[in-house]
This record gives sequence, structure tokens and C-alpha cells, in this order.
Amino acid sequence: MDAFGVHTAYRFRARSHAIAGARRAALTYARDHAVPADKLDAIALAVSEATTNVVMHAYRDRVDPGTFTLDLDLDDSGLVIDVRDDGVGMGPRDDSPGLGLGLRIIAIVTDAHAFAPADDGGTWLSMRFDRLR
Repeated sequence: MDAFGVHTAYRFRARSHAIAGARRAALTYARDHAVPADKLDAIALAVSEATTNVVMHAYRDRVDPGTFTLDLDLDDSGLVIDVRDDGVGMGPRDDSPGLGLGLRIIAIVTDAHAFAPADDGGTWLSMRFDRLR
């Protein structure tokens, strides 16, 4: 199947098991829409890193975690995956439980990426995977 302009969205509770669910959803979407197999590992890694950042950092000021969305869009040149949360936003964290490599890894494995404060608070991260490479 090779359809363009196909959009799919998912909402997850920002808990650790959601990382695998988001990764599976992205890979299923990619396979269903004929994204080249050599892109699948990069997609899995980038989605894992992005959603791990949400789970570990976005809702650190809350007892109960919020949610995040995973938006998948395919156009004639590639796959765009957006991850959005409505957490505390990006900022330095002296007590970070991670190594701080997530965004660096995303930069390496994607063909393009961008992040910014989300319109309604929190963080928006967009990752592009070109189809023809």
C-alpha cells in the first residue's frame, strides 16, 4: 500500500508501558504504508527515545502522569512522527535520571527533526524519515 496524506493519531498515558505501545504503533503504521525496511530500526529508536523523554520528564511535577499523543503522517517524501505532551516543557534538570542522550540520538537517526513548546503547553517534537534514501 502506498497512500499519501494518511494521518493516524494515538493517545497514551505517560507510563513506561506506553513506550513499547507507541513504538509498535509507529512500526505498524510504517510497515502498512510501505516505508522502506531500512528505516524501521531508526523509527523504532527515535519513537522510543521521544516517548521515554515524555515518561521520564514531562510530568515530573505530578503524582499522576498525563498523556502524550503520537501523530503519524505520510506524504510523498516521507514519514513524519510528532510526539506531543502537556507537561512541564523542556528545561534543564539537575536531577535527571537519564544520560541526556535522547535528543542527540533522535538527531542522528532521523532525516530531520524539530522541537518546540507545544501550543497548549508542554513539548512538541517532530521527526521526519525520508522514504527514498
